[in-house]
Parts: sequence; C-alpha cells; structure tokens
Amino acid sequence: MNVYQKRLHEIVQSHCPHQNGTELVELFYRIGVIDTTLVKVLVIREYVQQLLKEGETKLNAMWRATEIFACTYEYVRKCMYYYKDINLQ
Repeated sequence: MNVYQKRLHEIVQSHCPHQNGTELVELFYRIGVIDTTLVKVLVIREYVQQLLKEGETKLNAMWRATEIFACTYEYVRKCMYYYKDINLQ
C-alpha cells in the first residue's frame, strides 16, 4: 500500500472501528469505486487538520504535508481551498 492508502486505512478504521478497515479499503480499490484523486485530497486535508488540532500553524502544516506526501505546496493549497466538499467532519 502507498502512503495515501495507508492514511485512508487509518481514517476508515477511526470512523468504522467495528469493521476491518484494511479489507474495506482493499475491496474499494479492487472494485474501482474509489477515486484516487479524491482520496489524495481527503488524506492531505485530514493530515493538515490533524496538525492544526495539535497547534501547528496552517502554513507550517501545509508545508509538512508537502514533505509527507511528496507533492508541491500548490497541490496542497489546491486540496485545502479548491476541494471544499471533501471532509469527514
């Protein structure tokens, strides 16, 4: 599993604690119902939100996301501001 799939597993596990998150994620990928672009957006947004809850500034949290997910700051910014409808909260 790549870093996005691992984070999705953690997110699904936290929201569905009585089901096996790994099996759910693998099933979703296998049957093709997961849009990988939106998964990346969700994972990046959740990561930044987690850092904000821990007291990190938004700018620093977004820069840290670029390091973790090996993407540009512009991509993280797009995930945070362009995709407004992607959230678990």
